[in-house]
Amino acid sequence: MPKSLVTHHARLVAAGRREGVTARFASPRGSSRRVLRLSVEQVDALVAGYLEGKTVYELGAQFGVGRQTVSVHLRRRGVTMRMGGVLPADCPELLRLRDQGWSFARLGERFGVDPDTARRVVRLAGRPTA
Repeated sequence: MPKSLVTHHARLVAAGRREGVTARFASPRGSSRRVLRLSVEQVDALVAGYLEGKTVYELGAQFGVGRQTVSVHLRRRGVTMRMGGVLPADCPELLRLRDQGWSFARLGERFGVDPDTARRVVRLAGRPTA
């Protein structure tokens, strides 16, 4: 890592010790993204929300972070992650609804998964995805 990026990262880590700190982070590829450091209280609320049944997508939207960040915080706290995806018992219904013309976005919403997950179920069943 170039020295300037390491220095910038060290400043972000130090800033992250303060609650609610946001900063801009320039990635090596040249794009930048917002970095939000969650406070201990926010992570506590995130864990509680997950244990109450919220999804990582819902929690990410609530706290302004990505689903991967939510997962990292949950794993750090030792929370057992629920398996994502479509339940095997739901696959026939998903395929039936797709045959009726439902979009992958609508299927994802109906089954609580990402549209790409619904598409993967259809593809693995040997059905056309276009």
